[in-house]
Amino acid sequence: MKATGRIAAVSLALGVLFVLFALPAVAQEEEETTEPATISESSGLEPAVPIPADSPLEPLPDWTYRYMIPTTLALAAVVILLTSIRYFTNVVRKRYRIVEE
Repeated sequence: MKATGRIAAVSLALGVLFVLFALPAVAQEEEETTEPATISESSGLEPAVPIPADSPLEPLPDWTYRYMIPTTLALAAVVILLTSIRYFTNVVRKRYRIVEE
């Protein structure tokens, strides 16, 4: 491989790594924390819609869990597939020669 090809491959790999590590920081959103208004018991007021206290909300999985993990697994599968294909086309092909009769 020529030096320019190596430099291009290394810079491409560094660019991909930079984008992979920069995306989570860019995609973060700040959560707004608004505290619900509470009604004191001494005021005699009741809420218009009662909220049951015993039913907790199920937390949604983080976006990294939903998107980055499947993407990483798919990318790893593609890399393994391409590596095995390249190995067999480059290494195994050179071991055998076609014998002409």
